[in-house]
Amino acid sequence: MIDAGSTAVYAVALGLLLVWLRRVPVDRRTLCYPIVLVVGISAVALGLVTAGVGTVTINGYEMVLPTFLSDLISYALLYLVMARIGGVGGRPLALIVATPVVQRIAFELGVIFGGLFGIAALGFVVVGHAAIAAYLLGPVWRSLESVPEQRRLLHWKARNLVLFLIGMLIVYAVLSVGNIFDSVTSAVISRYMGILIRVGFAGFLFANLDAVGAASLRPSQRDPAAPSDATTAD
Repeated sequence: MIDAGSTAVYAVALGLLLVWLRRVPVDRRTLCYPIVLVVGISAVALGLVTAGVGTVTINGYEMVLPTFLSDLISYALLYLVMARIGGVGGRPLALIVATPVVQRIAFELGVIFGGLFGIAALGFVVVGHAAIAAYLLGPVWRSLESVPEQRRLLHWKARNLVLFLIGMLIVYAVLSVGNIFDSVTSAVISRYMGILIRVGFAGFLFANLDAVGAASLRPSQRDPAAPSDATTAD
């Protein structure tokens, strides 16, 4: 019931975003496409879960493949868009995008195998989030001095939003491993956090497209205001 309701929420959100997208000027749609894709993939993933498709048992743990794969794609695209708003490219961009993917894989492996490995995996997830936050707040932010102020402020907001939401998700995940929540409460919180991260960020981006300017999804299509790799890596 919870999964079915969440699927409906994603489906409605996807429909609204597609209608909204048609009203967005063509030159401002580049960063919108991956976010719409995130919502669409999440709707399909939860639809499969609702239908009982994609669950496998590994080491006594039921791994839900549709949501796992959806998370990998969603987090990578969210961090990608957040970084590209500021014009980040090259190795810094690759690091920013890869971090949440590795964290998600580490968490899943930690839950599957448990024990000391599980503790180490959870520690990696927490430390990884702190590390990527420090990187975004430090070197990356300092490299954006040449970016137009309005767009730089949008990156600041997007960065803080993503770090906060993912941080709350990590806190919930760590607490859930300790069996603090019952199964129903855990499912409700998990689905709510997923919707908040994906749909919430989509709404934020669409509402602030005026500040995106010439931002492109592809690093090879940088605008003149984008920081150089060397500067970002300092």
